Amino acid sequence: MATDPDDGGSTAPCDKCEESIPTDADRCPVCGYRPAGYSPELLRVGEAFFALAAAVSLVILVTGVAGVVPEPPVLPAGAFSKMAIIMPYTTGISGFFAYYIHGKRQTKPTDSSAFG
Repeated sequence: MATDPDDGGSTAPCDKCEESIPTDADRCPVCGYRPAGYSPELLRVGEAFFALAAAVSLVILVTGVAGVVPEPPVLPAGAFSKMAIIMPYTTGISGFFAYYIHGKRQTKPTDSSAFG
């Protein structure tokens, strides 16, 4: 990171065009690169969706393994126990995507392209 003597702010090269830009910019003023995507609201909704999916999957996993919830009459016998088999996978996948979207939403054009 370099400091620009003209304005006193820190600068770094853009990950796409390699021009020196301010480190706090959300979009590169030279090439228009925005690593966080074009809709921050949609990324926030996706992050919340995947976090909720991970939480629901974890609850189903715990209740299916522990057997603490009585089976509802509309579901076949042992439905929670059978669903609990796949819940570690859905919890892990949903948790990964929530983490990825959260990290991508936070990136700037001068960050490394770890989430790009």
